Amino acid sequence: MQSASIRKWLLALTLLAVILWTIVHFYNQYAQKTETVTRIILEPQGDYSYRKTNILAAKPQKTATDADSQKDSRQKVEEWLTLHQRSAASLLAAFHVLDDFNYLKEAATNYPTNPQVEWTVLARNMFPADRRRWLDLFKASSPSNSLANYLSAQVYFQNGQSAAAVKDLVAATTKPQFENYAMESQLDAEELGLFLGKSAVNSTETALAGWSKDTMQELATIKQLAGQMEDLQKQELNVGDKDSAENLAQMGTILGGQLNSGAGGNYIINQLVGIAVEEKMFDQLDSNTSYDFLDGETPDQRLQELNQQKAMLNQLEKNFEAIQPGLTDAERVSFQERVKIYGEIAAMRWLLQQRGNPQTGQ
Repeated sequence: MQSASIRKWLLALTLLAVILWTIVHFYNQYAQKTETVTRIILEPQGDYSYRKTNILAAKPQKTATDADSQKDSRQKVEEWLTLHQRSAASLLAAFHVLDDFNYLKEAATNYPTNPQVEWTVLARNMFPADRRRWLDLFKASSPSNSLANYLSAQVYFQNGQSAAAVKDLVAATTKPQFENYAMESQLDAEELGLFLGKSAVNSTETALAGWSKDTMQELATIKQLAGQMEDLQKQELNVGDKDSAENLAQMGTILGGQLNSGAGGNYIINQLVGIAVEEKMFDQLDSNTSYDFLDGETPDQRLQELNQQKAMLNQLEKNFEAIQPGLTDAERVSFQERVKIYGEIAAMRWLLQQRGNPQTGQ
């Protein structure tokens, strides 16, 4: 069985042969159709609910520094910002540590073409009435980042502009990156936490708590997009356009793969949402028919693989939760450092092995 990485490249290669036809077909066809699309809002449920993983759920421990007054903390943050000349990164760090939207607003005002600022503004929906402008800015500043196109497609669908949404989806499938700047946000917020006098473990967990709010909002938007794509699949099948429905499934499978592998798959929650997206794309397909974009597998065969992956992730998370209360600060710091380098799953397996747990989720 091919790895997820190889699968993603094969999916991208199969798209190249049909990409020009897809653009012309979708764009011309949808321009002639009604632009009313029912918005599907996916509520938290099932195995891929909006639960936070052990990393995202980490809560800062109380320290003597935390007992300082809010005024003193803010003064230290302002000192930090002065040292860093109120750069985009330092303002975002202040926002994530204090959860003060004034810092995000300042970053948006002073650095509107910074892609990390743009993504954070979009993730937190800072300017809902001006969201289209920020999406266009994000696409312009990150031309190789498929995430910009996916977020844009979701809003086009929401506004009933299916032709424009499909054009963004097609563009996304040709782009190599899926970047939400999570690591940059985490490292900057950790550095600020240490400057404020927090311990290493407390700084890390404070940083994670901050940027995880961005990530959860992003994943919620991606799940809405998957629902909208499925809704369009149904419309195409209702008018007898089987090819268009299959092309949407192919693009949705690539989206799921972006979350489920590579840098996008560093966290369990991302992989679970990626699995959910793929599953949703298969609902309108013949479960026993082989498809080229699935490397000749049937949807049923691919679903079996995804179910096995979910079972592994759930068992790994269960085993990790059992040892988490007894971890020392040194173990927590080592674990978080490994998360940065190798990803959450590899770090969890490592710590379980260190603890002598024979069930590492492999």
